[in-house]
Amino acid sequence: MTVIDANERTGTPLGALWDATRMRLLVELERQGSLSAAARAIGIGQSSVSEHLRLLELAAGQRLVERSGRGSRLTDAGRALASRAAQALAALDAGEEELAAMAGLQTGTIHLGASTVPGVYLLPDTLGCFRADYPNVRIHVEIAATGEIVERLLAGRVKLALVGGTGAGSRIELEPFAEDEIVGVASPGLLPVRRGAVAPEDLADVMLLAREAGSSTQSLADGELDAAGVDPAGVWEMGSSEAVKRAARAGLGFAFLSRYAVAEEVERGELERFRLAGRPPLRRRFSVAHLAGRPLSPGERAFIDTLTRCCAKSTAYASACLR
Repeated sequence: MTVIDANERTGTPLGALWDATRMRLLVELERQGSLSAAARAIGIGQSSVSEHLRLLELAAGQRLVERSGRGSRLTDAGRALASRAAQALAALDAGEEELAAMAGLQTGTIHLGASTVPGVYLLPDTLGCFRADYPNVRIHVEIAATGEIVERLLAGRVKLALVGGTGAGSRIELEPFAEDEIVGVASPGLLPVRRGAVAPEDLADVMLLAREAGSSTQSLADGELDAAGVDPAGVWEMGSSEAVKRAARAGLGFAFLSRYAVAEEVERGELERFRLAGRPPLRRRFSVAHLAGRPLSPGERAFIDTLTRCCAKSTAYASACLR
């Protein structure tokens, strides 16, 4: 493998080579993990990809891509440039949409990520409202655990993200749009619920039904259980809120989930909700996350406005079900 030395720099500033094609190339390499897939994604030949990378690496004075038999991946330097490239491309997209808005057009594409709870229980109604008002704006949606969605946002794979966690760091800005409460649930009669609360010691012989790693819901619930001194009989980790609810309805243990996730089951009497005795309600905010300093496009701002309006209805419904 050829090593790029600082003495091999072309003398051409990196900024002079920094066009949209090369920016998209680095972003797609981060997403795809292969030169051929990145070439297909941006519509150029693989030989052109190699030439673009050679020029960028010579200008940068260091290796940007590591190649192996299983594909290609960006170096630390390559990932740093890919992140900046994603921000620059997003700014260009926002500029195009602003020009379109000035011309009276309602077009564009929103690349949206969502953690599981807002993505499954809040987003569908919002998409319906948004499409009714802006039928020509396309939305690409990706749903995963909070940690994974934040990584995709930082990498430029999504431009907006709906998340429940707040420890996003200085590179991400958060705009709260809804309140949530994480509540305990179990099959009716499984636990001694008194005035809507369960004593921490009453959970000692019961299995904890847990969400997957990376879930902000589970992270907050684990902290609450530790603070209350709860030591469950064991932990069964499951892949989604739906799997956890199914196990809870079958009487296999207790869980802590978003009130939005359990509102229908509580209303139908399939699950009994509770709080930990002696502990305050476990509340959090859902927020729209985007890269700090990146201007939002008119379409993105319209989506956030629609989200805030539609989620007010969902909040009222969830609160009514848990009274």
